[in-house]
Amino acid sequence: MKNITAIIVLLFVHTISINAQTEKQPWTAGVSFAGAKYSFDAGKVVGGQLAYQSPRFNVSKYLYKGLIADAAVATAVGDNQSYTTFDASLRYDFGTSHDKVVPYILVGGSFISAIRTTPTANFGAGSTFWFNQKYGLNFQLMYKFSESKFESQKSHLYPSVGLVYSFGYRSLNPRIWND
Repeated sequence: MKNITAIIVLLFVHTISINAQTEKQPWTAGVSFAGAKYSFDAGKVVGGQLAYQSPRFNVSKYLYKGLIADAAVATAVGDNQSYTTFDASLRYDFGTSHDKVVPYILVGGSFISAIRTTPTANFGAGSTFWFNQKYGLNFQLMYKFSESKFESQKSHLYPSVGLVYSFGYRSLNPRIWND
């Protein structure tokens, strides 16, 4: 399974060609390691405190003045729990899209397919550290809130760490004449 994941990541990174996440270069994509972390009591309901998910794929598009739309999908592979998530979020990057370090906050929602399909409201924060014009490292922590009326899914933390690819040239040294 590790070999298949490595091959997918390599193909993904070396076959796609677009640019950074600004108004001129709006698209990015990422591959992450992620997991759902439940409380002890919630873990009893869903079948365990941890649900590992690898890989998690996401695509983001810069919209307007620091707002970014993000969509992601991940599923538990090699875990005893059934957990597949389809996430959509709106991120705000505080106007730092051109910087090497891009912190953000997010709000969104998910549909989690586990015992039953359950909606969640998501809140979180993260940051991308750009190594060069094309590649960055993304850290994100999300809280997935599930209403108590949904017995098959409980609220939980959802951290992820992954590689981000910018589909185009991302200038890490903006010039005044580029404005």
